[in-house]
Amino acid sequence: MSDYDVIVIGAGPGGYVAAIRASQLGLKTAIIEKEWLGGVCLNIGCVPSKSLLKNAEVAHTLRKRGREFGFKFDNLELDYSVAVKRSRQVSGRLTRGVGFLMKKNNIDVHMGTAKLTAKDTVSVTVADGETTELKAKNLVIATGASPFVLPGVEIDGEKVLTYREAILQTDLPKSVIIVGSGAIGAEFATIWGAYGVDVTIVEMLPRIVPNEDEEISAELAKAFL
Repeated sequence: MSDYDVIVIGAGPGGYVAAIRASQLGLKTAIIEKEWLGGVCLNIGCVPSKSLLKNAEVAHTLRKRGREFGFKFDNLELDYSVAVKRSRQVSGRLTRGVGFLMKKNNIDVHMGTAKLTAKDTVSVTVADGETTELKAKNLVIATGASPFVLPGVEIDGEKVLTYREAILQTDLPKSVIIVGSGAIGAEFATIWGAYGVDVTIVEMLPRIVPNEDEEISAELAKAFL
């Protein structure tokens, strides 16, 4: 069992920055992450989506405003798979940088699933099932968020996707309904729309009365199936 001054659970932008600062302040620090250093943001969120948005900007300019900028094409071909490949390269560079920062700041990295077993104890289970216990005077929980799935809807990775599947796929749909007009939904609408996909955005009603909200979600789910 290892003892630390601080254990951070979650290695996204909130977690790894907190771990770096704790180490800089002289605290013995560890960070636990079950998927990737850099979390959702650097791997399948903010960073790759911004890379795809840049490609979308270029695609939109070529498709819709080419003559305005002095471009003329007989047969313009846009390869979305290349855009996705570039986004993965951008993401990879940054996540490798996070690993370097962990080493530079003497932060112990534990890759596995964390579980609190006492107020000062964290159990870490790795892929093969092996478990390690860590103790800390202070715990920082920075586990981020996860997609909200409509009741009755099954995520199959083909017809029905969350942002996780969507940002990695190299093939474009002919048409898509995006549930949610927040940052993630608007970004996918912009990216896919720039490549000629027929995009419809549906925004759910505000959460006011829990029971009624569940009924509304169920009705929306029926509409999409």
